[in-house]
Amino acid sequence: MASCKRLVLGIMVLVLSLSLCGCLIIPISQHYDFPIEDVASIQFYDLRGEDASHYHGFHNSCEPAYTLAEEDKAAFLEDFSALEFTDTILIVLAAVDPSFEYGDWVVRFNFTNGRYGFCSYAGFGETFEADGSRISSTHLSCEKEELEALIRKYYPDAF
Repeated sequence: MASCKRLVLGIMVLVLSLSLCGCLIIPISQHYDFPIEDVASIQFYDLRGEDASHYHGFHNSCEPAYTLAEEDKAAFLEDFSALEFTDTILIVLAAVDPSFEYGDWVVRFNFTNGRYGFCSYAGFGETFEADGSRISSTHLSCEKEELEALIRKYYPDAF
Protein backbone atom coordinates (compact mmCIF):
# COMPACT_ATOMS: atom_id res chain seq x y z
CA MET A 1 0.00 0.00 0.00
CA ALA A 2 2.86 2.36 0.82
CA SER A 3 4.47 1.72 -2.58
CA CYS A 4 1.17 2.50 -4.32
CA LYS A 5 0.98 5.83 -2.49
CA ARG A 6 4.57 6.60 -3.52
CA LEU A 7 3.77 5.79 -7.15
CA VAL A 8 0.72 8.05 -7.12
CA LEU A 9 2.73 10.79 -5.40
CA GLY A 10 5.51 10.41 -7.97
CA ILE A 11 3.06 10.72 -10.85
CA MET A 12 1.50 13.78 -9.26
CA VAL A 13 4.92 15.40 -8.80
CA LEU A 14 5.79 14.67 -12.45
CA VAL A 15 2.51 16.16 -13.69
CA LEU A 16 2.95 19.19 -11.44
CA SER A 17 6.55 19.66 -12.63
CA LEU A 18 5.48 19.50 -16.25
CA SER A 19 2.72 22.00 -15.52
CA LEU A 20 5.10 24.45 -13.91
CA CYS A 21 7.97 24.21 -16.40
CA GLY A 22 5.75 23.54 -19.40
CA CYS A 23 7.84 20.88 -21.08
CA LEU A 24 9.93 17.77 -20.93
CA ILE A 25 13.09 18.05 -23.04
CA ILE A 26 14.64 14.99 -24.72
CA PRO A 27 17.82 15.74 -26.75
CA ILE A 28 18.73 13.53 -29.72
CA SER A 29 21.64 13.65 -32.15
CA GLN A 30 22.54 12.06 -35.46
CA HIS A 31 25.38 11.86 -37.94
CA TYR A 32 24.61 11.46 -41.63
CA ASP A 33 26.81 8.78 -43.12
CA PHE A 34 25.72 8.22 -46.72
CA PRO A 35 27.56 5.46 -48.62
CA ILE A 36 29.29 6.99 -51.64
CA GLU A 37 27.76 4.42 -53.99
CA ASP A 38 24.26 5.67 -52.98
CA VAL A 39 24.99 9.35 -53.75
CA ALA A 40 24.73 10.44 -57.39
CA SER A 41 25.55 14.11 -56.79
CA ILE A 42 25.74 16.82 -54.14
CA GLN A 43 24.53 20.39 -54.62
CA PHE A 44 24.60 23.55 -52.53
CA TYR A 45 21.80 26.10 -52.41
CA ASP A 46 22.54 29.69 -51.39
CA LEU A 47 19.31 31.04 -49.88
CA ARG A 48 20.77 34.22 -48.42
CA GLY A 49 18.36 37.04 -49.14
CA GLU A 50 15.63 34.63 -50.27
CA ASP A 51 13.30 34.98 -47.26
CA ALA A 52 10.39 33.13 -48.83
CA SER A 53 12.73 30.38 -49.98
CA HIS A 54 13.79 29.37 -46.48
CA TYR A 55 10.79 27.06 -46.32
CA HIS A 56 9.95 23.72 -47.90
CA GLY A 57 9.54 23.80 -51.65
CA PHE A 58 12.38 26.31 -52.22
CA HIS A 59 14.02 23.92 -54.68
CA ASN A 60 11.09 24.31 -57.07
CA SER A 61 11.94 27.97 -57.62
CA CYS A 62 15.68 28.20 -56.81
CA GLU A 63 18.55 26.73 -58.78
CA PRO A 64 21.52 25.20 -56.94
CA ALA A 65 24.41 27.63 -56.55
CA TYR A 66 27.00 24.89 -57.03
CA THR A 67 27.25 21.20 -57.90
CA LEU A 68 30.14 19.46 -56.21
CA ALA A 69 32.74 17.94 -58.53
CA GLU A 70 32.59 14.15 -58.76
CA GLU A 71 36.17 13.80 -57.52
CA ASP A 72 35.32 15.76 -54.32
CA LYS A 73 32.24 13.69 -53.45
CA ALA A 74 33.96 11.07 -51.27
CA ALA A 75 35.92 13.64 -49.26
CA PHE A 76 32.82 15.80 -48.77
CA LEU A 77 30.75 12.83 -47.57
CA GLU A 78 33.46 11.95 -45.08
CA ASP A 79 33.64 15.53 -43.78
CA PHE A 80 29.84 15.83 -43.71
CA SER A 81 29.53 12.64 -41.66
CA ALA A 82 31.57 14.34 -38.90
CA LEU A 83 28.93 17.04 -38.43
CA GLU A 84 26.60 16.41 -35.52
CA PHE A 85 22.96 17.16 -36.20
CA THR A 86 20.79 17.58 -33.12
CA ASP A 87 17.16 18.03 -32.21
CA THR A 88 15.30 18.47 -28.99
CA ILE A 89 12.01 16.72 -28.56
CA LEU A 90 9.69 18.81 -26.45
CA ILE A 91 6.73 17.22 -24.74
CA VAL A 92 4.64 20.22 -23.84
CA LEU A 93 1.20 20.91 -22.54
CA ALA A 94 0.66 23.61 -25.15
CA ALA A 95 1.37 23.15 -28.85
CA VAL A 96 4.79 24.28 -30.05
CA ASP A 97 5.55 25.01 -33.68
CA PRO A 98 8.79 23.25 -34.67
CA SER A 99 11.29 24.81 -37.04
CA PHE A 100 10.29 24.77 -40.69
CA GLU A 101 13.17 26.94 -41.84
CA TYR A 102 16.22 25.81 -43.77
CA GLY A 103 18.65 28.66 -43.27
CA ASP A 104 21.06 30.39 -45.63
CA TRP A 105 22.81 27.29 -46.98
CA VAL A 106 21.25 23.95 -47.87
CA VAL A 107 23.01 20.79 -49.01
CA ARG A 108 21.09 18.61 -51.46
CA PHE A 109 21.96 14.94 -51.79
CA ASN A 110 20.75 13.31 -55.02
CA PHE A 111 20.70 9.55 -54.58
CA THR A 112 21.23 6.90 -57.24
CA ASN A 113 17.69 5.55 -56.73
CA GLY A 114 16.21 8.93 -57.75
CA ARG A 115 15.41 10.12 -54.25
CA TYR A 116 16.86 13.38 -52.96
CA GLY A 117 17.20 15.03 -49.57
CA PHE A 118 18.08 18.36 -48.00
CA CYS A 119 20.09 19.17 -44.87
CA SER A 120 20.76 22.57 -43.31
CA TYR A 121 21.89 24.19 -40.10
CA ALA A 122 18.59 25.88 -39.24
CA GLY A 123 16.70 22.80 -38.11
CA PHE A 124 14.73 21.50 -41.05
CA GLY A 125 15.35 18.87 -43.68
CA GLU A 126 13.28 16.83 -46.07
CA THR A 127 13.61 13.70 -48.17
CA PHE A 128 11.69 13.19 -51.41
CA GLU A 129 10.90 10.38 -53.84
CA ALA A 130 12.06 10.81 -57.44
CA ASP A 131 8.55 12.00 -58.38
CA GLY A 132 8.73 14.86 -55.85
CA SER A 133 6.46 13.38 -53.18
CA ARG A 134 7.81 13.96 -49.69
CA ILE A 135 8.95 10.88 -47.79
CA SER A 136 9.88 12.50 -44.49
CA SER A 137 11.00 15.65 -42.74
CA THR A 138 13.31 16.24 -39.80
CA HIS A 139 14.09 19.04 -37.40
CA LEU A 140 17.78 18.24 -37.05
CA SER A 141 20.26 21.11 -37.13
CA CYS A 142 24.00 21.51 -36.91
CA GLU A 143 26.25 24.42 -36.03
CA LYS A 144 25.93 27.15 -38.65
CA GLU A 145 29.66 27.92 -38.64
CA GLU A 146 30.59 24.25 -39.14
CA LEU A 147 28.33 23.77 -42.15
CA GLU A 148 29.41 27.08 -43.71
CA ALA A 149 33.09 26.16 -43.21
CA LEU A 150 32.46 22.81 -44.91
CA ILE A 151 30.70 24.45 -47.85
CA ARG A 152 33.50 27.07 -48.09
CA LYS A 153 36.08 24.25 -48.21
CA TYR A 154 34.49 22.72 -51.32
CA TYR A 155 32.97 25.85 -52.85
CA PRO A 156 35.46 28.69 -52.18
CA ASP A 157 33.47 31.26 -54.18
CA ALA A 158 30.49 30.81 -51.84
CA PHE A 159 31.41 33.61 -49.43
